[in-house]
Amino acid sequence: MKKNRVMRVFSLLLALTLISTCAISGTFAKYVTKAEGEDQARVAKWGVLVSVDGGAFADKYAATDKAYLEDGGKYSVVSSVEGENVVAPGTSAKQNDMALVATVSGTPEVAARYTLEGKGIKDVVLPAGTYTDYTNLVKADDGTYGYTDTFTLPKDYAPVKWNLVISKGDTKMDLATALYDNLPAANLAQAEAYGLTREGCSIFDAIAIIQKVAGNEGYKNIVEAALGQVVSGGRNFELEADKDAGTFKLSYDFDPNKDMGFKFELTWNWAFEQENVELFDKADTFLGNWAAVKQGQTIDGFVEPAAPASCEIAATFTATATQID
Repeated sequence: MKKNRVMRVFSLLLALTLISTCAISGTFAKYVTKAEGEDQARVAKWGVLVSVDGGAFADKYAATDKAYLEDGGKYSVVSSVEGENVVAPGTSAKQNDMALVATVSGTPEVAARYTLEGKGIKDVVLPAGTYTDYTNLVKADDGTYGYTDTFTLPKDYAPVKWNLVISKGDTKMDLATALYDNLPAANLAQAEAYGLTREGCSIFDAIAIIQKVAGNEGYKNIVEAALGQVVSGGRNFELEADKDAGTFKLSYDFDPNKDMGFKFELTWNWAFEQENVELFDKADTFLGNWAAVKQGQTIDGFVEPAAPASCEIAATFTATATQID
């Protein structure tokens, strides 16, 4: 009897031990570490739009002379060839509210480089030299008349002055004025020697200024600071030019998420009244007679100037926006 009681107790203890062992092994027999992560992305926004619109030249220009207008005149310059644009003393892009406009818009989420390139450039140029003076008909001793006087240009004459107007919203800056207002006297004198005026300069003068003056860091910093007043969020303003090839390139870098909404307007002016009026009247008249000869008119004794003279003006502009690596 006592032995049976002992066996029951032992059996109960064994059962409890097995149950306990199962419980321990099921709960504590392994380490468990768990982590879960999630990520997602979208394509970064670009949305940059560029365009080159408008035109800088026309086939006719509105008159400004008061007496001519009051007598019914409307245009002071009209091309004789349909669809062929012309330029002449006293004309300008502003006269017809014209400009060659390069625009860029967008706020990309990546750094972007905006580049404006000019190539295939031709400019009206009468090189330094001696030419027939067609402003003065001279009577010879034998009583005959002819254009026998001459005039001499001490340096190349390029009458069409270009200017670049940079704007964003209502804020505008024309490059010629910015240079005059900000360049140190020594640099300004150098730029003027290369042809800069407050109205701008010829394309080839501009290229010469870029080549010879823009290499100066002080000059470059002034231009970049002036540009920054209009176009915020930009850096690394660069200018390159090659007068012989007739090319130039302007580039400006933008940080990510910067508004690129701005435009460049290329304008021009061929002034009636210039410094040294008498000499330049003679040069303008010679250019006009050269253009007449080009159109088939015969002018006795006329000798076309040698290269790199030109009585044509033209340029091709390309605007590009590119993501920066």
